[in-house]
Amino acid sequence: MARAIRGAAVKLTYPYVLRYMGLWLVVTTLVVLVFTVTSYFLLADRLAGAELRRFAIILFAQMVCVMLALVALALFTTHRLAGPFIALKRAFDDVKAGDLTRRLRIRRADGHLLAVETAFNEMMESLEAKEKKKGAAA
Repeated sequence: MARAIRGAAVKLTYPYVLRYMGLWLVVTTLVVLVFTVTSYFLLADRLAGAELRRFAIILFAQMVCVMLALVALALFTTHRLAGPFIALKRAFDDVKAGDLTRRLRIRRADGHLLAVETAFNEMMESLEAKEKKKGAAA
């Protein structure tokens, strides 16, 4: 019976986060930090005491929230990018190991790759049929 591949677990995409999103994360993080620090210094001379402390706490909380959102977005985006490639690699490895019953199933959300899924599955059906013909002829 053919075993379908369905994407990849999020944990398998972690190694790709820095590769695909590293520069994006660094640049956005620097922008957020620069914005936070400059906002603090711009208003530091206008606020004093408790007001300045309250403003700093609010600014820090906003910065932390934005940073967490950036990391979550990077993980989500990397999962969406790397997931189908990991699924393809798994399928190729299984075929290399001799499993001609392997079929590929790409997430429906990755509609732009459905043609790849169809082509791969048709190729595997063709190879499997040729192998059965060989076996029947022998």
